[in-house]
Amino acid sequence: MSFATTRRGKTAALRDDTEYDETLPLVRIRGLRKSFGLHKVLDGIDVDVPRGTVTVLLGPSGSGKSTLLRCINHLEKPDSGFVEVGGEIIGYRPSSGKLHELSHREIARQRSTIGMVFQQFNLFGHMTVQQNVIEGPLAAGIPRGEAVARAGDLLERVGMAGRESAYPRQLSGGQQQRVAIARALALKPRLMLFDEPTSALDPELVGEVLAVIRDLARSGMTMVIVTHEIGFAREVADQAIFLDGGRIVESGAPAEILDDPQHERTKAFLSAVL
Repeated sequence: MSFATTRRGKTAALRDDTEYDETLPLVRIRGLRKSFGLHKVLDGIDVDVPRGTVTVLLGPSGSGKSTLLRCINHLEKPDSGFVEVGGEIIGYRPSSGKLHELSHREIARQRSTIGMVFQQFNLFGHMTVQQNVIEGPLAAGIPRGEAVARAGDLLERVGMAGRESAYPRQLSGGQQQRVAIARALALKPRLMLFDEPTSALDPELVGEVLAVIRDLARSGMTMVIVTHEIGFAREVADQAIFLDGGRIVESGAPAEILDDPQHERTKAFLSAVL
């Protein structure tokens, strides 16, 4: 067993074994730091996300929310610290007291257990709705018949049944985002990440996407969501985290953070967005 120091000077174990205690948080983030050039984006982040809960990340633009989300599935490589999901260090293997970077193939395997939904949908324009959803499972070796059946179930779940043959250009933004959610769910991830999933939508389309995420929350899916939808955050979140300047300013139950913030920076942010 080896150790990494957190920003509070405590130690967090990096497990070399493959066994995982199901009672532990699904996600553990310790001492996470990330800079782009001289700009420090994340400055010592410690977060636990218990299994089956929803964590929302709040804060102004440039506070590090999206970078934190992208570090969870190693789309951004941390400068120091680590992200652990289900007992695995994402992007690295601990051995002999050190972290050794994984191969691209091993990182891809880890990412397949973490679904991510982006602001801009990122659907393949030359593929139909069905083709977009089954692409990941087919690449993972799942038989086509099973992948198609799974896609049908997921598209029905997100309210897109009957649109399997449509192309993204034929769909509204809200419909495209619901297809993107179905695609992210197609590999049966244990964790879902949402990066401002409604920010690119017209106001009248926001509700249909939030309804799908509410359904996922009720089903017990573990989720981390970057959002500016404060009412939605209050409704679905088990934990709210307010970031500013790459640091966690406040965290706790949504009722505490959103209705009775203690830090002046949190109060100023909420007064501006509410």
